[in-house]
Amino acid sequence: MRRLVDTAVKEGSFYAAVVFFVVLAAFPFYWMLITAFKTNSDLYDLSNIPFWFSDPPTLEHFRYLFEQTLFARWLLNSLVIGVCVVAITLAAALPAGYTLARLAGRNAEALGIGIFLTYLVPPTLLFLPLSRIITMIGLQIRCGRWSWSIRPLRSRFAPGC
Repeated sequence: MRRLVDTAVKEGSFYAAVVFFVVLAAFPFYWMLITAFKTNSDLYDLSNIPFWFSDPPTLEHFRYLFEQTLFARWLLNSLVIGVCVVAITLAAALPAGYTLARLAGRNAEALGIGIFLTYLVPPTLLFLPLSRIITMIGLQIRCGRWSWSIRPLRSRFAPGC
């Protein structure tokens, strides 16, 4: 009997946690749906219940979006750009992935894993150590293209630029 109660408590707490996180994740979508159909006066009145309608639902915001803005064009532009980015990425990544998968040799697996792990590192993180290295070795930056691009070091190493 005790084991049955323990199992029920464990499963009940697991499902309660799942329900909590599902509600937490779904709430922004619910809020977006509710506010899309509310009137402006219903949105701004603090005495109204925020989670439901006080005034009748309206399509006023959708009319404004589609009739008085270029939303359809913006949506089409985003779709075209998204499709082009996916196509270019697939055209470049598929042959590279196939080549890495078919790579033979003693260190081929280690090279493939190294390249894969490099892609997992955020690109901004890769540039932080470079600035530290330049500062540590005391690189003298003269007036020119690089002194313009490395602004924090410009005043320190090349104050006359």
